[in-house]
Amino acid sequence: MQEIKHSDEARYFILQHLTRYPLMEPGDVVKLLYHNEFGGGHLISDPARSLAYLQQEWESLPAEPTAREDTPLLEDIGGGLCRLHLAPAKAGGLYTPEQINEWFVRSAADHRGSMERFLATLNWLEKNAAAFPFHFEGEELQTYLAAYREAGCPMVSHSDTYRRAYHPAYRVVMHQGDSP
Repeated sequence: MQEIKHSDEARYFILQHLTRYPLMEPGDVVKLLYHNEFGGGHLISDPARSLAYLQQEWESLPAEPTAREDTPLLEDIGGGLCRLHLAPAKAGGLYTPEQINEWFVRSAADHRGSMERFLATLNWLEKNAAAFPFHFEGEELQTYLAAYREAGCPMVSHSDTYRRAYHPAYRVVMHQGDSP
């Protein structure tokens, strides 16, 4: 039952993200599923360093909303997690980088995933790729997943296409209402 529930959740979030981010590449889909399973803890070896990186990213963001004004503050990615988008947080004066980093670090410490379940989700994705309106072919996903598994399923970055189109700047945090 757990695998079915997890697959239903993965289907829902993939479709939701394809509606918002139709140019997702295979690596962007894998990144979404990776975050759904493991959260953002892979980025935190030192909370102070995490904060310094966040502050640097924060400073590079415009003070006012830009072309993606429809970017939500919190975007659900399943598993009790969400992406906290930095641009609306900054533009709205909602949080400081210190607050966001604290939430991010706390979430990473509290959320642990399962490689076994992640691999099962990747297998499910590969078997069900035709059910999704991806702009890439199923063979491209299969080739990507084969290389990804061979590399040991590391965390991946967003594709260049995704970065150019959507300018992602977020932290993966656990849902705790609408505030840290």
